[in-house]
Amino acid sequence: HHGVVKNEAAEILMPSFDFKRVIGGRLDRLGPSGAAVLLVIDVTDFDASFPADAVDALHPYVSNETVDVLLVANKVDLLPTQCTRTRVTSFARRRAKALGLQRASGVHLVSAHTGMGTTMLAEQLDALLDEGKEAWVVGAQNAGKSSLINRLSQKFGDGELLEKTTAGPLASHLPGTTLGVVRLENLLPSGADVYDTPGLLQPSQVSSRLSSEEARMVLPRRRLAPRTYRAEIGSTVHVGGLGRIDVLDGPQRTLYLTVWASADVPTHYVLNGFAKAENGKADVLYRKHAGTKLVPPIGAKRVRQLGEWGSRTVRVYGSSWQRSDRDVVIGGLGWVGVGVNGEATLRVWTHEGVLVDTREALVPDMARDLHRPGFSDEMSVGGGAGDGGKRPSKRVKRRGGKR
Repeated sequence: HHGVVKNEAAEILMPSFDFKRVIGGRLDRLGPSGAAVLLVIDVTDFDASFPADAVDALHPYVSNETVDVLLVANKVDLLPTQCTRTRVTSFARRRAKALGLQRASGVHLVSAHTGMGTTMLAEQLDALLDEGKEAWVVGAQNAGKSSLINRLSQKFGDGELLEKTTAGPLASHLPGTTLGVVRLENLLPSGADVYDTPGLLQPSQVSSRLSSEEARMVLPRRRLAPRTYRAEIGSTVHVGGLGRIDVLDGPQRTLYLTVWASADVPTHYVLNGFAKAENGKADVLYRKHAGTKLVPPIGAKRVRQLGEWGSRTVRVYGSSWQRSDRDVVIGGLGWVGVGVNGEATLRVWTHEGVLVDTREALVPDMARDLHRPGFSDEMSVGGGAGDGGKRPSKRVKRRGGKR
């Protein structure tokens, strides 16, 4: 009754919603009218929020055209302004196909928060849903499913249909708010019912392991802004206490790392950060400041609760140090764009079980100015400062030419 709706420490131990058993059984009994599935993805955490297990379960129904899948990339308002609709739509199609979605009846870039793009989604959804056809809204925790349904209800009759049936689904940053399948009868003009499903637990998202206070820091609340470092071989970039990038090797002495994460998550760049033994500057910094200056997590106890801290090595290739051709993704935290002319070897640190992957760059652009070694000043107590914060970041002009 006072905002404490669950045991947050036990959230990661809760079983995930069994999509194949619950939804698959329902789809097996579908009539000739079929169904439409809105597959909701958090575009700021595309890879880790992509529900691969659900897509696998839907595959036979998509193949025989019983089900139409609409790929809905939510939170597009949080991407930087240079991310044009054409660029992001093409990225979403290619990335979704690489992750297992072989056919989508439509791709929509939306913001459930602002309403951006929901009109076009509502129009296609209404055209697809013949009388008696059902719509299912599916996605990972915190992807914004319930917020999207509430927004669609405003498109169809200014929310009057919700008032005639039941209250709308509760939207919250807390994972696990929707505990069961919520049926919203006659929500759409065609008379179709809409089913809001529980958020699919994605263990590869570090954000799913966080407390409500930590989750508020990691989940972006304003448009993402780049933090670019000219990173020398042997240097390290910490992203809060949840991720770290070591530059092991590259074709030149330096390359460029651009961090795309919530402004509430501080970054820290360390020259000559690591050594063969666990006594390098970066290791000492993590042991000393994880949970305090490197947040989230908040508190030394929480650092241990998130799981074993470990690393894996990745190789990325680029054609220019003036832009990022490849991203290194840390599930539930953000991504780091790599600007390099040739092949670079990186070591990525995070907690055990968290997704680490490489992909084509979502945002090739870098920051206009570079950040210097030390802590970034993007973070301010009570909210992220970003480029408009109270304290200026430590930045230097980015220079071209030989390095």
